[in-house]
Amino acid sequence: MRIYLALVLTFLVCSCSGLQVQDYDKVFEEKGQPPVLIDYYAAAVIRPGTTWKIYLEAKDKDGDMAYIATMLYQTGFGYYATDYTRLTGKERKEFAGYVALRTPPETSLTQDKFTMEVLVRDRQRNSSEIIKLPLTFSQVERENIPDKWQAVAKNRLGVVVTDIQSMEQIAE
Repeated sequence: MRIYLALVLTFLVCSCSGLQVQDYDKVFEEKGQPPVLIDYYAAAVIRPGTTWKIYLEAKDKDGDMAYIATMLYQTGFGYYATDYTRLTGKERKEFAGYVALRTPPETSLTQDKFTMEVLVRDRQRNSSEIIKLPLTFSQVERENIPDKWQAVAKNRLGVVVTDIQSMEQIAE
């Protein structure tokens, strides 16, 4: 029993000697800080055929944001291909604007539910938190843009290139 205990202790001591304490300041310098999505807005219900605008405000202390990733999920279908909107110039440090998704005028979309997941990633592969925005379709009037987003309503960051279809069309 003593020999067994001695062997176990020797093994533990030897294997622990390979552990290294990380210098977290160095890790921060190498990895940087992730982008932060400060605020966002998108209408939850729109009319089929309307362009859906997702308003975003983000900052990155390191100033190296690379792109906005958008992933559209459709209940009963799954995820569409991820779309990437590149960020350039001053937008790498901070931006406020919108990405646009064009929707087809199919009234059958009123039967479907969508969720858009959005994140911002930087050059060091850090990413912001993922936000989830619901989207449904109905024959509603166009919603007014909240006052906070009026100033950036003309700053289109990009277009989400995803061709959505209703489950009725997919099933055909």
